[in-house]
Amino acid sequence: MKLLAQLQERVYSKGTVAVAVRLSFAGRLKTMQKWNRFWWIAPFLIGVLLWGIWSVMFSSTPLKEGSMAPDFALTDSNGKQHRLSDYRGKYVVLMFYPKSFTPGCTAQNCAIRDAYESLSQYAVVFGISVDTAETQAKFAAEHHLRHTLLADEKGEVARAYGVLTNAGFASRTTFIVGPDGKILKVFEKAGTSNHGEELLNYFKNLGTSAGQEQPQIAIGKKVPDFRLPNVLATSDKEREVHLYDIKGKKAIVIIFIATRCPISNDYNERMVELAKTYTPKGVQFLGINSNHIEPTEEVIEHAKKHGFPFPVLKDEGNRVADLYQAKVTPEVFLIDSNFVLRYHGRIDDSQNPARVTRRDLQEALDAILAGKEPPVTETRAFGCTIKRVPK
Repeated sequence: MKLLAQLQERVYSKGTVAVAVRLSFAGRLKTMQKWNRFWWIAPFLIGVLLWGIWSVMFSSTPLKEGSMAPDFALTDSNGKQHRLSDYRGKYVVLMFYPKSFTPGCTAQNCAIRDAYESLSQYAVVFGISVDTAETQAKFAAEHHLRHTLLADEKGEVARAYGVLTNAGFASRTTFIVGPDGKILKVFEKAGTSNHGEELLNYFKNLGTSAGQEQPQIAIGKKVPDFRLPNVLATSDKEREVHLYDIKGKKAIVIIFIATRCPISNDYNERMVELAKTYTPKGVQFLGINSNHIEPTEEVIEHAKKHGFPFPVLKDEGNRVADLYQAKVTPEVFLIDSNFVLRYHGRIDDSQNPARVTRRDLQEALDAILAGKEPPVTETRAFGCTIKRVPK
């Protein structure tokens, strides 16, 4: 009887343990099932956190379409400085991207390279990042880039355009600036490998070539602004001439000139005499050399040799000549104190001083200074064609 009681106790104990184990397992299983319903909560919270960090670090608020594009001056990969206002009258692509040599930025710039031959017919193209000029030079050389890369090392231009992120680099944003200096299109989160195609499609949809759409140059219309280096500068203040900064003058005479053109050279003495006569009367004279075959050193030597008493500006890339649609040297644009074109054409009617019968520029100046309309507002300029940069 005692042995039987012991066996019954053992069976009972094992049964109790088994039941307890089963109950414990069942409880855990229910707990696991309950938590399995909410497995997504932790990843979701992590995702929200990462998204918040990304938004704070890498988001930007670009300038809006229709805004005036802020002017700037940046150095390219070859050490040359580019100022946006120098390209007034042309379409300009400002392609901000984060960092050179990164996969996305490499794909984006290579896409522009592959589309450049067609794209350059519509616009001037700049790639801009916070990299140094040296880095930009290596990047351009390694990938055989054809467009100009600008170094915005301090991020000041990116900040001006609203694309500088808290991470310290620009967001991938492209601006298209129109001939009048206004932002026409903003590509936020611009494409990478397809960006060249994006830009080409945009320009094709404009229905016209950017090179053909120029500001109107006409009598009675305000002429476009420009900024050019003065090769005869003797101080930092004179180093650059900004047209719209010229104040207090009754008139401004802009003459496109040359060093090698025999017709322009036959007018050297007459230009000097006109400047000496009318400068004391409140008239500003400006000479502009846009011939790409005539280097700056030659322009300086020529101006000094002939004693030009007015600033002589070098128009690299004939941008201002294009802007004004100037064709020959010499060619005159006479504007009033409000920068409105009042006379356009020749200086007078004969290359030979002895055969001059009409002094058109002089007559127009006398009329403006007297508060009258010029007797003739347009004549046909004659001379040597401006030697533009080959396209």
